[in-house]
Amino acid sequence: MRWPAPVSFRSQAFIIGAASLAVFALAALIIRDAVFATEGRLLGDARRRCTAACLEILKQYQDRIDYTDDPLYELPPQAQDISLKGITSTVLLAFPEIKGGMFLPNEKRITGYSFPDAAPAEAAITDTETEVIQLLAEQAEVAGETVTYSNWRGNDLIVGAAAASDEIVVWTLYRAPESRYPLLGANNRLMAALVFSSILGVGGIISIWYRLHSGVREIQKGLHRLETDFSFRLPAVRGDLGQVALDINSMAERRMALEEKLRQQDRLAALGKVVSGVAHEVRNPLNSIKLTLQLLERRLKKGVAVSNEVPECLDEIDRLDAIVGRLLAFGRPVMINRRPQEITPIVQQAIRMVRDPAQKKNIRMETSFPETELCADIDGQQIVQVLINLLLNAVEASADAGTVTVLSDAAPPNIRIEVTDKGDRISDDVRPHIFDAYYTTKPEGNGLGLAVSREITMNHGGRLEFESEEDGTTFTLLLPIERTPGNAA
Repeated sequence: MRWPAPVSFRSQAFIIGAASLAVFALAALIIRDAVFATEGRLLGDARRRCTAACLEILKQYQDRIDYTDDPLYELPPQAQDISLKGITSTVLLAFPEIKGGMFLPNEKRITGYSFPDAAPAEAAITDTETEVIQLLAEQAEVAGETVTYSNWRGNDLIVGAAAASDEIVVWTLYRAPESRYPLLGANNRLMAALVFSSILGVGGIISIWYRLHSGVREIQKGLHRLETDFSFRLPAVRGDLGQVALDINSMAERRMALEEKLRQQDRLAALGKVVSGVAHEVRNPLNSIKLTLQLLERRLKKGVAVSNEVPECLDEIDRLDAIVGRLLAFGRPVMINRRPQEITPIVQQAIRMVRDPAQKKNIRMETSFPETELCADIDGQQIVQVLINLLLNAVEASADAGTVTVLSDAAPPNIRIEVTDKGDRISDDVRPHIFDAYYTTKPEGNGLGLAVSREITMNHGGRLEFESEEDGTTFTLLLPIERTPGNAA
């Protein structure tokens, strides 16, 4: 079964953001429709009631004129107002919450005003209502029929109607406070709240995605680095991914411990192989010593002993000592003299130790040391042994009258020492085994030099690397400047 490819964090964040915006948009439409529906029903009902009240007042006014044949506009203003107010009051009793009256266009004056349902403090006509009444009167005169009005004035919705007759205009008003109908007039505020909520939601999604993306990138970078540097640990990561980083660091610790056990097992396995090879090498000098001593014994009996038998035995004994020393060094050597030491004298000592084999091949040693002294926390004698092995290999790989270059410099947090020869390139089939114990391509070699050198270097917390091209080979020794918990041996 083929599983679908995983969706990236960016795609997931985009999908979630789009879904959130869709939800917000749907909520906005629902609220908008609810507000408009409520406002529409209220406006429709208010218009109908205002229109009905206006037409009823107009009818009652016309009936009175026709019945009494007494033009009201000829009455004094106070008497006129009282008479008209009686008409509007009687009619508006049947229309709760609606106020009404007449407007005299010629005099620009309101008369016959009545608001039966209002308390005395609320009965007065406001300046805003006066403006609306004048506007309705003008429209009714021009239209010649009943006109209506609805609009927000401040926090209230005002609905009105007006009808003109002869020299008078009848008007009615209904005022809907926002406090009574919270949804009315709140459309803009609700929309603003929805937009603000959408921004917060999308911002939150982007923030979550950024934190997740940053955390995952940090973990990925740490994992890539762990592939080559087992001592590296992931930095602290915020949020839930922090526990993942801690688990990865814990796994790296266990991996290092496991690899250390594997290296110990490899050393033991290699040691067994080395012992079998060393046993063979030890047998040769032992046989030579035995034969030399037997020859010396016969000559002593005959009184014809010569002086070269004893030096030959001593040489063979030195050879045995060197073989046993290399064998012991292949184990985990104890650094009994580790302390901060200057590097240059150690390199110079190693160069002096290989002077004889270098002179036999007329090899020239070129050195390059920094002007300021370099120090590293090392066991000097063990590092001398490593450098001797590297220098001897460089001398053997170089042609007669060749050059071996030795340089040292600072490469924080390490000190770098490079040994370069101009010999042939190391072949591809040899490269994977270059540090294997008892692996050698030399007829008289034992394959312990580079294995021991790498072991000593690793015990110091350093690294031994090499590069080999057509124009020569360079071995690089990296030693820590300061001792750390990982190389505290």
